[in-house]
Amino acid sequence: MKPVGIITLFILLWFGEHAYSQTQANTFVPEWSFGVNGGVTLSKVGFNSFISVPQVMLNQYSGGITIRYISESHFGIQGELNYSLRGWKERTDTVHFNSYSRSLAYMELPLMTHIYFNLGKPVRLIFNLGPQIGYYLSAKELERNIIDVPDPNYYEIAVQHRFDYGLKGTMGLEFRTKAGSFILDGRYYFGLSDIFNSARSDPFQASHNQVIGMNLTYLFRK
Repeated sequence: MKPVGIITLFILLWFGEHAYSQTQANTFVPEWSFGVNGGVTLSKVGFNSFISVPQVMLNQYSGGITIRYISESHFGIQGELNYSLRGWKERTDTVHFNSYSRSLAYMELPLMTHIYFNLGKPVRLIFNLGPQIGYYLSAKELERNIIDVPDPNYYEIAVQHRFDYGLKGTMGLEFRTKAGSFILDGRYYFGLSDIFNSARSDPFQASHNQVIGMNLTYLFRK
């Protein structure tokens, strides 16, 4: 789903849930939750340039800690601090046997609005949406088999912008037990910043992170 679609869905859900909550009896008890999360990432970089960069999704992983506060019925806020591997993998050229992939390590901090719907005990349908900032840590070439080098040779360019920001959205199911909450969700991150310089003289006029993920989270409810 594109960022505009995610934002539109969030706005509709928020207004609908806010109107619903106003009609309910005031019996809600606020809830704090703390826990850990981990999962797989499928990433690529949104390149925009005169150089063609055909890609397939690069499969890696992410993990971190999660804090959630539900302040009113069906509504709250969720924050995370994650170590995430992103990057890109270029589609193999079967004629010249070209292949390339680079892994980019980030610390990321999303702060998202949390909305949930009860599907019947003990299952909830959950949505999270909000901004995310990140900081680039390191890079690693996973694969490099280049015969025909593009002009200019962008493989030699290191990440030039360490700070990253964008929008993150998740959708999943929460299973609430006496031992805590187990959450399985799919997530999507759309970067709004570039990882490389984007002047006219540079190889790329855009180079933003795009990440799809599947995560499992455990939360201890206080």
